[in-house]
Amino acid sequence: MLREPIEGFMLELRSGHIFEVKGLVHPPGRVLAYPRYVLDPAGPRLRAGRAFRKLSSWAERMAFLREHFSYYLTFDPVLGDKFCEVPLTDVARVLDPVGGLSKLSKSPRSDLAISALEMADELRDRAGLAQHEVGVSGSLLVGLEEPSSDIDLVIYGREACIRAYGALKAMREEGMTKPLGPGELRAVWLARSKDTPYEACDFFSREPGKGEPGKVLQGIFRGKPYSIRLVPSTGPEPYGRRKFRSLGTAAIRARVEDASDSIFTPCRYLITDIEVLEGPRSPVPNVLASFRMRFCEHLKEGEAFEARGKLEAVFSPKGLEEVRLLVGGRPGDYVKPLRAL
Repeated sequence: MLREPIEGFMLELRSGHIFEVKGLVHPPGRVLAYPRYVLDPAGPRLRAGRAFRKLSSWAERMAFLREHFSYYLTFDPVLGDKFCEVPLTDVARVLDPVGGLSKLSKSPRSDLAISALEMADELRDRAGLAQHEVGVSGSLLVGLEEPSSDIDLVIYGREACIRAYGALKAMREEGMTKPLGPGELRAVWLARSKDTPYEACDFFSREPGKGEPGKVLQGIFRGKPYSIRLVPSTGPEPYGRRKFRSLGTAAIRARVEDASDSIFTPCRYLITDIEVLEGPRSPVPNVLASFRMRFCEHLKEGEAFEARGKLEAVFSPKGLEEVRLLVGGRPGDYVKPLRAL
């Protein structure tokens, strides 16, 4: 079954470069996606005689776009900002995570692939997931994994995601998975710090948890690092059903009222007790949201935090739906837990 691309899909362009699909809203004939693996004669990753390198930081991706695909960067009137929108006419292959996992199961080509298949089977058995609800993304989907690559799985559908999260918690409690160790955490911290300001003490205390299982969406499974994205949709949101308007950059202090949607990509936190530190004083956001997995499971209900991001108004056909602080879309965005307001 041919599905429309959403979060977790990859696009292989006619030029050979590979882009990563982001989000759930895409304009007709185009897909929001950003470069992930690009052709480079000196690149360390090889596939079918072609060399690639991975673009890890947001700055690297944007620099590559401005140099090679500046015409993809365009203002979107529905999304209310400038994005990279790839014309489907420039796409040679749409790589579906569900189809990718099925293909991988028929001919696993590496130890990492075998571990990914084992973890997918474990989640399916524990959570009662259907074949079409589980997929593989990242380097395994495009055939560019290295020995140090991680297992990158994606679950589609809200109810499937909730069941999968319960299974992941049980796997952590039973010791089937473990939190990332100090070495892995340091590598993650160094990589994420290129985009997101992190105090080392905040990051290291937050990620593994203190006396708790830590973030179960990432960790170690049978010696391999993994990350799991829980995408609560099975397809794209109709373009134009909701409209988004950027209101500038804001920094706030607030408290989490509801963190039940913090496990999803995009993650959402309902917030209260907002104090504006920088940017527009009105309207005040009532939601903290992000499409970056680093902010999933990041805050708990009742917890105070400080954050910086794009202030955005979201309109449905009935009018203003919410005002959100969207973090992770630009260098300098951050979310920092606080001990007290």
